[in-house]
Amino acid sequence: MVRGARRNNASVGSVIEEAEQNLWTAFKKSAHTIHRGLKGDARAESIADFLRGRLPNGYRVACKGEIVDYLDHRSGETDIVIFDQVRNPVLSENPLWIPAESLLAYIEVKSVLTREELRKSYLAAKQINTLKPFKRPFTLAGAGVTAKGTAPSDDAIRCFRTVFAYTSDLTEEDWLSKEWARVVDIAKESRSTRAFLDRVLVLDRGMINPPSETGTDQIDGSSMLGQWFINLVNFLARENERRPALDWQNYAKKTSPGWRKLPLVAGP
Repeated sequence: MVRGARRNNASVGSVIEEAEQNLWTAFKKSAHTIHRGLKGDARAESIADFLRGRLPNGYRVACKGEIVDYLDHRSGETDIVIFDQVRNPVLSENPLWIPAESLLAYIEVKSVLTREELRKSYLAAKQINTLKPFKRPFTLAGAGVTAKGTAPSDDAIRCFRTVFAYTSDLTEEDWLSKEWARVVDIAKESRSTRAFLDRVLVLDRGMINPPSETGTDQIDGSSMLGQWFINLVNFLARENERRPALDWQNYAKKTSPGWRKLPLVAGP
């Protein structure tokens, strides 16, 4: 579908602008926290709160979750996970475990995007890519290909993967080209596919779309947060509608409880 020309919506723009300012306020406030883990948790919660206030109530946005598949393969701890809580309850609340079939999107939160932090994100995405929702592999959202380089089928299971950083350790001059070169290099170094990450968002710089090999640093007059949010919402609407519900039998014990046919008994 070809979209027509878009006009700026002042009301929506002001809401997103306020939300972005709130994120920066929370970011600066958490800077006074000495403990690194608590600082990261606070920043992830700020982003999660932004999403909770704007996504439909059927979606759950949770922090510090682990994704588990039917073979008990695990993702490791993920900063933010998004799933349909109406159709897919969790496997465990504390600690939070969600079945791989439920995972629609996840977000890795970084205060500063560095080479090491980007490497960790690609390794985490690579780990999630080994999970088997519905006993099938994940495919890559927006990439048009699977991890093996083949075209996904109509019933492919996609997951939207974001690195959300507040800033980058790269200099501002020609940031987009340098950040993209780093993405390419680290994906190769970690033996990953660049499209293992759908968006690399640096809030004060711009955004990269690795699957389409595109990016933008035109933050004047537009909101990177707003554009990323639109990308996420559009993906959730499409994927959740076509995603089958979780079959709990996949997580049951392999042996049956010994069902047997019962004889008919005459009378009431």
